[in-house]
Amino acid sequence: MWLLLRTGTTFPPSHPTTKMCLRFMVRASQERRRRNLLDVGCGSGILALAGLRLGVECAVAVDLSLKALITSRANAQLNHLEKRLLLVRGSTEAVAGPFDLVLANLPMPVLVDKLPELVRLSGVGASLVLSGFQDVDKPTLEREMVRHGLSADHWLSGDLSFYAIPPSGSFTWMAALIHRVGSGK
Repeated sequence: MWLLLRTGTTFPPSHPTTKMCLRFMVRASQERRRRNLLDVGCGSGILALAGLRLGVECAVAVDLSLKALITSRANAQLNHLEKRLLLVRGSTEAVAGPFDLVLANLPMPVLVDKLPELVRLSGVGASLVLSGFQDVDKPTLEREMVRHGLSADHWLSGDLSFYAIPPSGSFTWMAALIHRVGSGK
């Protein structure tokens, strides 16, 4: 699979959280066919476009940033995927589900805040890929997941070096792959 990307000022596609999301997307697409996906906080559009390359029929990419949506549209055109990508400026409340695959690579406070919405938008049998949090945040995220009837099947971690110690004290980023089997909360 290949994608051509221009990122501009969006989140870098080389970040460990993006790479882990991509690994989990491949795994989820190998487990069963996904008809549609939702990419929350799409940035450059890399996750939505990768999903389309993996065989998803259509993708919805949501972002608050107009610049991110412009970049995502340009990347979709660059990869000839624009007809299968719907871009939405706003938040998840502007989108109706259910989706077979829900992706959210977001900062930890936003991820926790959006968790009920991500559950609402995921269909029974769906997979959720959550990332953007660090190892020190995992217990908090696990508690929130339990509150919403979720548990992770798989976890990944990856390190990213900084020029100084990050505010959290950790260099380790994480991602979770969740398969939604019940009706949720």
